[in-house]
Amino acid sequence: MRYALALVAAALVAPAALRAADPPVTFQTQPLNRVLDDVRAAADLIGGERAVKGFNDKIKEEFGDKGFEGLDLSRPIAGYVQLAPKAADAVAVIAFPVTNEKDFVELCDRVLEFPPKSLGKGMYALPAIDPKHKARMKFADGHAYVAYGVNPEPALDAKALVPLNKVIDPADQAIFASKFHFDRLTPEVKLAIPGVIAELRKELGLDGKDGPDVTGVTRVDNKLIIPVIEQFEKMFTRYALLLGGGESAALRVGLDVAAGEFAVEATLKGKPDTLLATAIAARKPTGNKFASLLTPDTVAGFKTRLPFFNDELRTATVKGIEAAQKEAGAPPIGKDLVDELFKGLIRTVKTGEVDVVGAVRGPSKTGDYDLVVAVAFDDPAALGKEFKKLVESGTVPIEGNRFKWDADKLGKVDIHTFKMPEGRDFFDFNKPFGDEKATLAFAFAPTGVFVVVGADPVPAMKAALAVKPVESPVLDVVLNPARMKKFVEKAGGPGLEVERALGAEDKLLSAASLDITGGKELKVRFGLNLRVLPKAIFAGEDGKPQTESVPFKK
Repeated sequence: MRYALALVAAALVAPAALRAADPPVTFQTQPLNRVLDDVRAAADLIGGERAVKGFNDKIKEEFGDKGFEGLDLSRPIAGYVQLAPKAADAVAVIAFPVTNEKDFVELCDRVLEFPPKSLGKGMYALPAIDPKHKARMKFADGHAYVAYGVNPEPALDAKALVPLNKVIDPADQAIFASKFHFDRLTPEVKLAIPGVIAELRKELGLDGKDGPDVTGVTRVDNKLIIPVIEQFEKMFTRYALLLGGGESAALRVGLDVAAGEFAVEATLKGKPDTLLATAIAARKPTGNKFASLLTPDTVAGFKTRLPFFNDELRTATVKGIEAAQKEAGAPPIGKDLVDELFKGLIRTVKTGEVDVVGAVRGPSKTGDYDLVVAVAFDDPAALGKEFKKLVESGTVPIEGNRFKWDADKLGKVDIHTFKMPEGRDFFDFNKPFGDEKATLAFAFAPTGVFVVVGADPVPAMKAALAVKPVESPVLDVVLNPARMKKFVEKAGGPGLEVERALGAEDKLLSAASLDITGGKELKVRFGLNLRVLPKAIFAGEDGKPQTESVPFKK
């Protein structure tokens, strides 16, 4: 492992003609008045007047009647991090745009637990987050520079301050953006990487030695996960070698009020003609074997492919499953079924295509709904046989006469059914799925286990078994507000409250999604539809979110 880490450092070390002040990590916001207005607009979109008022009240509670007086809201906040061979010696610097020194010091006095303390020569001491570090502040060029670290004072020297035109990218429209510049890492920092990793491994108790670690878990306990951690170390080593060809990485947070979306995006770009650039360009689009189960009549559903996209992650997960099986021991009943379950999970993880899809669909012409679920499982035939054997053995409290084995088939795949028991008084699961006709159909197909619940589930099962793989995001959660209202009413719930919370749009909306794409750069993007989940969560106790707008106050 040490040799591998040395290779990492050797790959990362490369001559770099740059000035010492160029920071490897930079970050910025948009002008604060825009950020505040966007947040208020998003709050209005989610919760209307009540949410905007709550945001304004919180600002007044934290900042007092003078609000942001002392802070120049027309300019962005920016900053950078200067790394060092020892992680503890790194220093973060944040530049706050100010109207004048006096008002900003008063602002700090209102907000911070302890007021700024003058140390002379324009230097102020601010309260630190932990006793091992210090926070210092100094004013220059219309900004309050705050440095944080073990020894932050040198970073505030006039010659050490980085000009903000090296930090701020005016073309970047994200409300927050951070960039990592690989070519700005000094050789000393690059060579120190193996030692930092080894020290972190030791602190976490993953070095194979006995005794407690920093987490309070004994190192003996951690021996169970060391084989898993070793795979992650291999992955890190391999990726770190690739990062020797890295040009830049970025993290952006965006808020598109017009589209009603909050987004977080991470990107990685390689230098031309490097292994990293080649690997990024070769990345294939994510697929999903069952994504087509989310049909246009979907009420709500999700589709995902679990992230087993390389050998290390697959091997780590397999070792984790094996350790879990060993730790759990033999169950009192169904040992053969559990053994087949673990064997199948291991086979499935090794394929790297662990897809899971679930959806409520409808209503049908009769007004009923179907629940459709598909879980990837490599060759579950043996699992199906053991399940049937367990049911027919009579050792589990299931009414065997409710099962109808081989009720139908599609090709070589047998379809079995189970008559759902009657619902309880306090919760009738069957009601929207055919009520007294509710039946569960299940099948053990070559690529996975399929389940359908509905009044007549076999036709839906046959359609599910016939779906083909398609390109799909890594994760997508979808919902149709109008159909959700009808579904809740069918289940005996308050449909009107659903409409008040989600709206009445008859369209399948993406509530949240995660996508990973390659090409010129590797992009990981998470998007959250503010009109769906956040709006529903913010609904009042009566299910009535406030929708009246109020003028935005700066």
